[in-house]
Amino acid sequence: MTSQQQFKPSPFLFANVWSRIFHSWISQLFDTSHRQKTLHLTDLYDLLPEYESIKLTENLENNWFDEIKHHPRKPNLFRATIRTIRSKPFLLGSLLIPQFYFSIYTYGMQMRVAYHGLVYRKILRLSSRSLTTISSGEIVNIFSNDACQIEMTIHSINFLWFVLRIALVLLILSLIRIIIIKLICLNSGRTLHNKMFQRLIRCPISFFDLNPIGRILNRFTKDIAIVDEYLPWTFFDFLECLFQVFGVIALVSWLNPWSFIPAIIATISMLFIRHRFAQCSRDLKRLESTSRSPIYSYLTSTILGLKVIRSYHAEKICLSEFFSLLDDNSRANYLFLTTNRWAAIRFDWITIFFIAIVTSMALIVHITGRLFSAADIALTFSFSLNLMGLLQWTIRQSVQLETQMTSVERILEYCALDQEPPAQVSPKNRPPTNWPSHGEIIFENVSMSHSNKLNAPLALNKISLIIRANEKIGIIGRTGAGKSSFIQTIFRMGIIINGQIKIDNIDISTIGLDDIRRRISIIPQDPVLFTGTIKSNLDQFGNYSDIEIWHALEQVQLKKLVSNVMPNGLHSNVSEGGSNLSVGQKQLVCLARAILKQSKILVIDEATANVDNTTDELIQQAIRKQFKKCTVLTIAHRLRTVIDSDRILVLGNGRVLEFDTPQALLSDRNSQFNSFVKQTGISEAEHLRTLANNARSNIKKNQDIFLYNETLLENDHETDSLIST
Repeated sequence: MTSQQQFKPSPFLFANVWSRIFHSWISQLFDTSHRQKTLHLTDLYDLLPEYESIKLTENLENNWFDEIKHHPRKPNLFRATIRTIRSKPFLLGSLLIPQFYFSIYTYGMQMRVAYHGLVYRKILRLSSRSLTTISSGEIVNIFSNDACQIEMTIHSINFLWFVLRIALVLLILSLIRIIIIKLICLNSGRTLHNKMFQRLIRCPISFFDLNPIGRILNRFTKDIAIVDEYLPWTFFDFLECLFQVFGVIALVSWLNPWSFIPAIIATISMLFIRHRFAQCSRDLKRLESTSRSPIYSYLTSTILGLKVIRSYHAEKICLSEFFSLLDDNSRANYLFLTTNRWAAIRFDWITIFFIAIVTSMALIVHITGRLFSAADIALTFSFSLNLMGLLQWTIRQSVQLETQMTSVERILEYCALDQEPPAQVSPKNRPPTNWPSHGEIIFENVSMSHSNKLNAPLALNKISLIIRANEKIGIIGRTGAGKSSFIQTIFRMGIIINGQIKIDNIDISTIGLDDIRRRISIIPQDPVLFTGTIKSNLDQFGNYSDIEIWHALEQVQLKKLVSNVMPNGLHSNVSEGGSNLSVGQKQLVCLARAILKQSKILVIDEATANVDNTTDELIQQAIRKQFKKCTVLTIAHRLRTVIDSDRILVLGNGRVLEFDTPQALLSDRNSQFNSFVKQTGISEAEHLRTLANNARSNIKKNQDIFLYNETLLENDHETDSLIST
């Protein structure tokens, strides 16, 4: 949702005093919810000016700067928060309890929004050095958990004094209850979390292309937090109150049978109110949860692209968009709190009428001389008062339980995600330990899609070709031609609709994913480095000695950097995403990782797209030297990178347009490859043709040397035979 989205003005602005006190203005939203069955973000009302995120953030930031100014040694965020809230909610609490509760909740929401804005502004000011000391996960955790705790903190201020009244017996019983709930709920929460995580890491790659990281993080932060912290208490509280309601109704009916009728009427009235607001409340909670995910996604994107944001001076644009996302979340959250207060006030009205009716009936019966003593009347009154409180709380907890179960539903959705093929297969179907030993790849009428839905578009359409062992193949094509999809099929990341792929005469669909992906090396366009050390990034499983690792670093000319510049050599730290290394250095680390594996097949997915020409040439030289006896597939947008390949594969719309040597394609004036070369300009095109001819001469020269060596070897064998004879 962008900042240009128009929302309906809030009816609160036009409501009278009584409508604001009793929240009657929210009734229009209930009608919309029942009419449409499901609320959407566009159905919500616009925020009131005092709830706008930019104003809340500025107020908190100004108070925080004042706190630093007056208390430079020990600034206290709590004091700044109290000054931002001021004394209005506490004064209001002395007059109207329901309004006090509502104010506490809304002020908690405002402070959470202000904290989010304050942290985001601080992120935009962070230096590159500071970014290396804190991970994006820690920052997201501040957003998803720490900042959100301010709501609960403000709510808890009013209830602190209740702790002092807890008796020793109740404390012991509560501890027993907590232990039981903990054993039950932690196991269920752990099971859901682990199952969701296991299903997530085995999802097809297309799932991560369609779902932003903020949505995934929201499942593992907010939804799991609800399942672990709030749902168990709500569930057990609902059951406890439900049984108490049945017991109190039975007791009151036994003491005064006439009170049974108003109890039933009151129950039906409360259920009607529940029906009136439950669906709307559930939809608003769902919207609040879904509108929270874009906040985390935008935060993560900001952290990863902070250098670009500063380079283009886009801080104001990012702040505006971020505050817009915060406002979207606040709209749903504010209306959710309002619906709860609307229901609470009407529950209180029903309680007052019920107690008045029961008391009046008991007095009338007592005055007319029936067998009701004053003690029975007092007991009836006491239990009736307790009954309405319990009934009200039970209904509210049932709505809360229903609302919180949406988090369970969202988790269960992830627990049922589609999975990739098995990572391991039976030992009899596993390939030989030295597979692939040659590196020959055969595509036989292969069609691939990124989705298993019916009529899903094909990323590759009837691809048939043979890549010979040790051959160097350059893969080119326009955006969306199917270059990356071609590579994904080799790693079995897509869904093969028909056809088969054979590597060294073994159909890869019959072997496990681990065997395929561990035995084929790849250097991706965006180098992947993990938080750890240089050694752990090169040798994740501890399969190689330090001598082999140093040798691999020497081949990519990183040995001097690691041994002389980095303080701890192979044990030097690598920041998150390799942020303490340049793009070229990260690509060279990935190349050293591929050299260590010594795979017979190497895939290069536009690895030099983001590096300078010097680093590009360095990478190409290392690949030519270290992978001379390997099959190399190179996707490149620079034709210089692939012009010396043995053959060029030109793709378009998921089909093979051309597949031949560079010289053959250049000699064909109508070839697609020839048109790509012409588009680079006259001088560059001539240079590419020269490189292609030089590559052809080198290949022919190497072939002649190879044939000469073979002839010498045969002559030596004949001489040895004659001598032995």
